[in-house]
Amino acid sequence: MSERCPSPPALERFFTYRLNTLAKLNDMATHAVYLAEVGLGLSEARTLSSIGSFPQLTVNQLAFEANLDKGQASRAAQSLVDKGLVQKVASPLDGRSVFLVLTPRGRTLWRKVMVLVERRNRALTSCLSEDEYHQLLDMFERMLAQAKAAHRPEKA
Repeated sequence: MSERCPSPPALERFFTYRLNTLAKLNDMATHAVYLAEVGLGLSEARTLSSIGSFPQLTVNQLAFEANLDKGQASRAAQSLVDKGLVQKVASPLDGRSVFLVLTPRGRTLWRKVMVLVERRNRALTSCLSEDEYHQLLDMFERMLAQAKAAHRPEKA
């Protein structure tokens, strides 16, 4: 290309490409660990960890928190209900809406999943110094706040 029309940067140089690649590689590794150690696939484990971490989630809220589309979130939640790990509780404010809540068995498995999440996070960030790790978390917190301000998910 001529100097007037410089070539675009290579895709792999963009932050968002690298972030998505890192997320995909992390998902593949995490999926294998979840299956081996708690018998859940990635969607089910994400669903379980989100339901245990964010009280009174609806399926729409679950989809956002678990980074799943609504269909995946609904299927994963129903699978966990069928396994006796999650129950649906009618909303006291809106009879058409249900909240997803862990059962006692679900809470026990949630604790195991959260240990795996913590272990995976430590492994993924082990190449960073303590200072770099805290800087990274601070930068991500600012980017998340900016992205959330630009995109407000549905409440129901």
